[in-house]
Amino acid sequence: MKLNLQKDDLLYAVAAVARAVSSKNTMPILSGILLQAPADQPGKLILSATDLELAMECMIDAEIEENGQVVAPGRYLLDLVRHLPEGPVTLISGNKDELILNYEQSQSNIRCLDPDEFPALPTAEGDLHGHIPLAVFRRMVKQVSIAAATDEVRPLFTGVLIDLTEQGLTMVASDTHRLAIAFDDWQGEGEAKLIIPCRTMQEIARLASGDEGLIEITASRNQAYFKFDNIVLASRVIAGQYPDYNQVLPLPSLYKTHTVIQRERLTLALERAALLSRDVARGKANIVCLHWQADGLLLTAEAPDVGHIHEELPATLEGEEMCVNYNARYLLDALKVIDEESVAFHLTGETTPGIILPASQELTKSAYTYLVLPIRVTR
Repeated sequence: MKLNLQKDDLLYAVAAVARAVSSKNTMPILSGILLQAPADQPGKLILSATDLELAMECMIDAEIEENGQVVAPGRYLLDLVRHLPEGPVTLISGNKDELILNYEQSQSNIRCLDPDEFPALPTAEGDLHGHIPLAVFRRMVKQVSIAAATDEVRPLFTGVLIDLTEQGLTMVASDTHRLAIAFDDWQGEGEAKLIIPCRTMQEIARLASGDEGLIEITASRNQAYFKFDNIVLASRVIAGQYPDYNQVLPLPSLYKTHTVIQRERLTLALERAALLSRDVARGKANIVCLHWQADGLLLTAEAPDVGHIHEELPATLEGEEMCVNYNARYLLDALKVIDEESVAFHLTGETTPGIILPASQELTKSAYTYLVLPIRVTR
């Protein structure tokens, strides 16, 4: 294999697929990035990586002199390319064991792995196919991924549910303490419920940086495929039945308190309260009390060995006054992914679930819903 390309193009592709390189040593070949200059794709260099859960492929333009393929250690290749000088780079691989990089008047050699051992990547196929704008997809992932579980005790909740129907695309995530739901339109055929690892969804959102264009989604029973720009990403689907998220949301008749408050002002107050409410030794990390009153919000928090905070914020109230304890971090996560100036809290009780919405959204038809459980405090 021999080809010429620009350092920036090579770095873009290597950095993209390196996110799928395995960090475990169970199969050394999974630590590599496959570089291919296939005869049936003239003028193209294809880079691929997989950890058997996530697979990524990126195709870029290159001046191909000789076709071929090689597997270079992913982390070494990324670090080396990142530190190359700007300008043209020549990649040469006369055999399977070595990749030579020529740049300016210099040369670097990397010992490589056997490309014959690299696993075949899944082919994008399935009965479900459609697309959604990149910017919309990225926003939805940002809004729901904050609620996904991070431990593997219950693998189902480490994923993001993609619920595709004729009405649109719904994304859902929950760690059982909170639930985030985002909805928008999509253009496609077929209906399906796919549970995709949250890490995969976040990688897609990170790579899909442009505000223009579409992301194509293709899915079968066990695999989901996402294609945008010059990148194809394949992910396994987490097996299992995701709980019915609609059954978790309170009935409209159960809401007793409806409030609206300026988002940025509440965010800053919660950040200050979180600093003074770290009582980890007593299992009360970041607990804040929100006392919704007729004349505004009273926010309080304390840690015996640190101090306490007492803030009064303007807010509107419809319904009953209510005092609710929350994990401040759960509230902050939601406030930071809502773009509107004001947010609405709809509460069912001091110890029962409540929801946070953008203030402009209707209670039963919101494009984004964040349900959070209060914390029971024993005094």
